[in-house]
Amino acid sequence: MIITNFKNKFVCVFLVFVILLQSCAAYQETPVSIAEAMDTNHKVLVTTSDDTKLKFKKIELTDGMYYGIAKDYKGKIVKTPLKESEIKTFRILDKSNSTALTIGIIVIPLIIVAVILYGDWGPGNIGFGE
Repeated sequence: MIITNFKNKFVCVFLVFVILLQSCAAYQETPVSIAEAMDTNHKVLVTTSDDTKLKFKKIELTDGMYYGIAKDYKGKIVKTPLKESEIKTFRILDKSNSTALTIGIIVIPLIIVAVILYGDWGPGNIGFGE
């Protein structure tokens, strides 16, 4: 019974980690050209002239026109035409910073909670939770 309960908790925690690790994206600070954004084949953050931020999975060139490729809430692929005159900046996904930030945002609070709950100064030792 105890082993089954532990396995269930472990699976739940593991699934939460997997979902959370995929939810964070950090973009490079320096903007790039539309050609560079298209060549990288990574996620791109586009800032328009009216300061609207658009996120695309990639940028594609078709028949001389640039398109931002994204998925809608139903999972269908949507192509959005991009006019260079209406675009301020293109910023590419920074994979190393995204990974570091995601792990830091998730792991550090979990370590703090574990230390508080299971450390020598946890709730059982300083009068909380009695």
